[in-house]
Amino acid sequence: MESTSLVFSRYNRVFEREGIYLLYNSLSNSFVELDKESYDSLKHLQPGDSPDSLPESLYGLLKQVKGIVVSDSREVDKLTYLVLKNRYRSDRLTLTLNPTTSCNFACPYCFEHTHNGKSMTDVVENSIVDFVKNHPEVKNLNVTWFGGEPLLAFHRVESLTAKLLELDVNYTAGMITNGYLFTEEIASKLAKLKISRVQITLDGPEESHNSRRYLKNGGGTYARILDSIALLLKHAPEVHVLVRVNIDEQNADAFLPLYDDLMERFSGKIQISPAFVGDSTEKGTSCLLDKQAQQSFLFKLFHDRGLNLIGFYPSMFRTECAVRGTSSFIIGPEGELYSCWNDVGNPDKVYGYLGGKMTDEWQFLKFKVTADAIYDKECQKCLLYPVCGGGCPYERIKRHERGENPNDCPLLKQDIEEYLWNHYLFKSSNNKK
Repeated sequence: MESTSLVFSRYNRVFEREGIYLLYNSLSNSFVELDKESYDSLKHLQPGDSPDSLPESLYGLLKQVKGIVVSDSREVDKLTYLVLKNRYRSDRLTLTLNPTTSCNFACPYCFEHTHNGKSMTDVVENSIVDFVKNHPEVKNLNVTWFGGEPLLAFHRVESLTAKLLELDVNYTAGMITNGYLFTEEIASKLAKLKISRVQITLDGPEESHNSRRYLKNGGGTYARILDSIALLLKHAPEVHVLVRVNIDEQNADAFLPLYDDLMERFSGKIQISPAFVGDSTEKGTSCLLDKQAQQSFLFKLFHDRGLNLIGFYPSMFRTECAVRGTSSFIIGPEGELYSCWNDVGNPDKVYGYLGGKMTDEWQFLKFKVTADAIYDKECQKCLLYPVCGGGCPYERIKRHERGENPNDCPLLKQDIEEYLWNHYLFKSSNNKK
């Protein structure tokens, strides 16, 4: 074979399970089944080794999936460039709009009941429109309606959307809501408002949910939320409905009964996703599942029921939270600006106001530069670095400020071979159907 300067990449993983030989490469996010001869040729190769002695067909395969590269450091530089290029794109704008910080729920783990409810005025609404107009290079505008509870200020969602739709941009929108206040009238308006995705949270079956997500008067919310989902499916069938199920030690066993109930009621027309509760409010809690327990939960769902609800495979090629970029803004009801939606309603986290000067430069800058995974040498050595955005910037920054290792590693890192093997089994099972 012709001499080459290519080397075996550290972003390869070669492994065997139950007589199946597999190669995963994170640079191309490729997953390949090998024959035993190819596996035997690769299993002893170390990062940096020359592939020149490999059979020509195997050499070609490795080159195709980026399993052999000039150097891994060059690949890291390419990734850094692509990440920075994406962060500083000026043709798109992502806005998280909070028409109110009021909420009709009093969930004990949420920040919202600790803040005074504020609602957006016409002045702030017009300032948002002017803000978008002051970005004439923007071609794509994506809005997420958040809060508080955005349906408490649905009139503001309507009026502001109407103005944004008059602008010369490609407009898309979604909403994160507790789901309690949907009516037939509201549901039927979502298509006109370009709201194509709605996320609603449940915390388990009725008894479990009502003990955790209740009205300010203590009333239950489960039955009403299920009625709302039915309204959405009937009157807004084009809207993608995601039901997020918060999971911790207290309700983990209740997930499957809820899942079965929702699947029976809604015939698979909604997406159901478990979401492991974190401590973003920093109140402290003893009921959180650690990463090993989270992994066990997901594997049990798969092996007992064949459910792959979060995904065992890296889903995209290098994604990261939008707060690292310069085209993402979280806007409160008074026109105040935050770096992360975890901070909405906290005056200590405001970094400025629409149409005004920045009031706390560091609150803005630290989300752009602090504990950045693309410059983390430990991260760069990890197999999953090319397909990992470094985890949640909010979590990374908090850990950095506490003097801890900032890495907020994905569950996949716990046992990547087990995740990949489960992915293989899941795909194989589906292909046989």
